[in-house]
Amino acid sequence: MIRTLLFGAGAGALLYLENEQHRRSFIGFIDNDTRKHGTDFAGLPVLPPEGIAELSYDEIVITTQWATDVRKQLLEQFHVPPERVVIPPKQQLKKPQPFLDPSTYTLAQSLVRSICIAAHRDGIPLVVDFGTLLGIVREGNLLPWDDDVDFSIPLEHAPKLLQWLPSVLQSLELPSGWWLEVLENQQGECASLLLKFPSDSASCVPFITSICSRQNEAGFSRHMPSLGMWYAPIDHFDKMDVISWKGVEVQVPAEYETYLTFVYGDWKTPKRDISLEDYNHLGESSYDAFADACFSVRRLESSCGTNVEQP
Repeated sequence: MIRTLLFGAGAGALLYLENEQHRRSFIGFIDNDTRKHGTDFAGLPVLPPEGIAELSYDEIVITTQWATDVRKQLLEQFHVPPERVVIPPKQQLKKPQPFLDPSTYTLAQSLVRSICIAAHRDGIPLVVDFGTLLGIVREGNLLPWDDDVDFSIPLEHAPKLLQWLPSVLQSLELPSGWWLEVLENQQGECASLLLKFPSDSASCVPFITSICSRQNEAGFSRHMPSLGMWYAPIDHFDKMDVISWKGVEVQVPAEYETYLTFVYGDWKTPKRDISLEDYNHLGESSYDAFADACFSVRRLESSCGTNVEQP
């Protein structure tokens, strides 16, 4: 068994524990959040990174979204040998792919089509993004091994989105119990709007549909929820192209093939087990920056038609 430390005591780590318990022996967690030091998480101790040199382990697996920044921290600040630092494939930090379930895959296709139809009809500058864009362009369909649906919208149009999307969703035949969550920064700006389904849904395997705001800054379009870890030249998002998919007009980033190359490099070759190291361009994003952003979540609307807010 591989003696393993996990860097990042969060939701991704719990799923990694579940997915890899047959081949690894887990020692504990390392985390930059001082509030977690000295506590237990999933029955294992949470330790400060300063104590790494005193621990006996084979590998440190990074389970936080700030993997690039943490890897640099481990190598440069704590002098961990690079061969002992692992950034795992994203699928190891998630539940089994929901789109492998036929009914869920059909639901995701229908949801993307319906939102695209409504956005094009109503003049909402909403574009498919990331894996959803990649699947539609390369495969002519959603990627069966994907686990979510991705859209993006310019930040200045996010307020309109908050008014527009609930009415669109209420008109669709979605599994009961769905709800919308808004992720906001300390300025009250919408960083993302998430459509979620309950974990005990009888009609689908739960997955998330995210519409993320993009902010123009210094010639680049910054993905706001990741604080610009994902970014691209502004030309791809200050205007749109439109392509046809399954008889629907789908709005996509301008010069979308060039955009896919910027994000993924060789995007024409399918790769299921992608990790953060496989992206062609990633901006720096750290836990400290995320903490300073003071994101908060509130529930916007549910399938029963009631508005519910929570801190």
